[in-house]
Amino acid sequence: MRTIDINISLTDGDIDEFPNKDNVGLVEVLNNRVMITLSRNAMIGLGKQLIKLAYTNFQDGYHVHVDPCEEGYTSQPMGFYSHPKSAEIIICCSEFESIDKCMK
Repeated sequence: MRTIDINISLTDGDIDEFPNKDNVGLVEVLNNRVMITLSRNAMIGLGKQLIKLAYTNFQDGYHVHVDPCEEGYTSQPMGFYSHPKSAEIIICCSEFESIDKCMK
């Protein structure tokens, strides 16, 4: 089994920098389906930001908007740049019951 060690800063404002800015994701809505396509570095950036969110700002209803990049505006609030052709993503925190209770 392969393992890796990853250090995640829980300090607000700390976002991993990928020198080539190749941490890019594209979200598309296709006939009632959502397809999320991420580069390897976007997967790493998103994963780290989700773990950070779970340990720092998690509260029911808290949410983060990820807007597509455009000329003069780029941001990566969840560890990746959203492709200019991407749909906006809103990542929300919620305290769900167990899946068994949700299925009833």
